[in-house]
Amino acid sequence: MSVRLLALVEGQTEEQFCTKLIAPFLSKRCIYLSATTIGSPRAVAGVPSWKKAKKELTQLLLGDREGSVTTMFDYYGMPRDWPGRADADNKPHSEKASAIEEGMRTKQQGAVGKHWRAERFIPYVQMHEFEALLFTKPEVLGTVSGGLRDGDAVRRFREIADGFDTPEEIDDGKATAPCPNFDAWMSKLEALADGG
Repeated sequence: MSVRLLALVEGQTEEQFCTKLIAPFLSKRCIYLSATTIGSPRAVAGVPSWKKAKKELTQLLLGDREGSVTTMFDYYGMPRDWPGRADADNKPHSEKASAIEEGMRTKQQGAVGKHWRAERFIPYVQMHEFEALLFTKPEVLGTVSGGLRDGDAVRRFREIADGFDTPEEIDDGKATAPCPNFDAWMSKLEALADGG
């Protein structure tokens, strides 16, 4: 069984991440990922208003009723009109993304109506910025970064990563901009190969 998976993502960095890293990994399980950004032209980065995202998500879900749809948007900088966003402020770090993801599912169910199949929509909100994922392996990040000698970069990236319980907590403010939630998302995407 093969699965078509469309990913609506925040910007070009996330689009390249999905296309170059996640898609080849999932294709080994016969899950074929295609990523796109919001808007026209599709070059503007940043989390849009929920109204814009909801419109495009609805079009993707109704346009291919056999494929699945996922998202990749950053929590940091997410407009407060996103469903569950205001409630997420009062939740522990580990529950913030899931509050928004559940809100997205509820809103999309209403928008899609009778064609809704919950297993086809797998929203993902990245805590806090995509770049935090790079800190999962400071040793690798340090060897490919520019401007610092490799040893200095690895040491500095390791210091940053060690200052947090998970890489997803690194970017929690403008001064700190750089995975459990990511792991859960990937597990859900991989499960598509088994029928959901």
